[in-house]
Amino acid sequence: MGSNELTIKEAHEKLLKKEIACIELTQDCIERIELTNRKLHTFLATDFDNALKQAKEIDKKIAKGTKLKMLAGIPCGIKDLILTQGIETTASSNMLRNYVPLYDATVIEKLKANGAIILGKQNCDAWGHGASTENSDFGPSHNPWDLERVPGGSSGGSAASVAAEQVFYSLGTDTGGSIRHPASLCGVVGFKPSYGRVSRYGAIAMGSSLDCIGPLAKTVEDAAYVLQAIAGLDKSDSTTLPKSVPDYTKSFKKGVKGLKIGLPKEAFIEGLDKGVETTVKTAVKELEKLGAKIEEVSLKYLDYGLACYYIIMPSEVSSNLGRYDGIRYGFQS
Repeated sequence: MGSNELTIKEAHEKLLKKEIACIELTQDCIERIELTNRKLHTFLATDFDNALKQAKEIDKKIAKGTKLKMLAGIPCGIKDLILTQGIETTASSNMLRNYVPLYDATVIEKLKANGAIILGKQNCDAWGHGASTENSDFGPSHNPWDLERVPGGSSGGSAASVAAEQVFYSLGTDTGGSIRHPASLCGVVGFKPSYGRVSRYGAIAMGSSLDCIGPLAKTVEDAAYVLQAIAGLDKSDSTTLPKSVPDYTKSFKKGVKGLKIGLPKEAFIEGLDKGVETTVKTAVKELEKLGAKIEEVSLKYLDYGLACYYIIMPSEVSSNLGRYDGIRYGFQS
């Protein structure tokens, strides 16, 4: 078992006990990327030299007995819609080919403040427009469980990278399912935070009233650690919430006993894939065994959701992408 196969928590504990070195964690991830990226096409740009330098600095801190934050020394990947200073960021579009940002997105600043090691930028549907990562101008990503299948989208490269053990976690963006959908298809955990919980500053905008940045990880606990690091108020994004960030890991100790869970009856309709229905109902039974209370609810406006989305999203997209006209931004073909 390579160290890249550990969870964030497992890797953190082994680093503190000096059972593994940060340089080993980082090299194992790099080797995994080099071995699999040609087939999976998850990474568009890498920053391995800087990652290895950071890993050596983390190892020095460990040797000195410096207290490490949970994400310190843990390699990750970033969806190519999120700005990273010094690393090419293209939104998987030829319009931004060779664009290297001069500043970091707020979430990247927060990851760096937590000691995270960024290995590079991950493939997605261009501008976040798609649900398969087939719409990248630089070629599609593939599902690591079956190369003939898509990884979902638009954060498909990020989800596939976590599933393939290339990184411990990734940051993706979600406007209409772009974290949750690929997480489902790749068998990893994807979480879209409440709007305003995580700063969007430095994320290339799709639909400004819908966009959210969130984690893709191997476990729910790992996703909580990442959200803990990136959440919070940001003066550069007026939509962020002026509320303190709670300890998201505390809920793991409570379990689900007594928790009321709503099951919308409108979700179980004609056309629902039988495999999906079976999986959901199996999960419901398991939750009931654990003491959760399942209650059928009605979301009577659910039918209007998609119609509303396809009014709001295209209008905001046209506004946000209007600047990429080859005159103000991007290039002329």
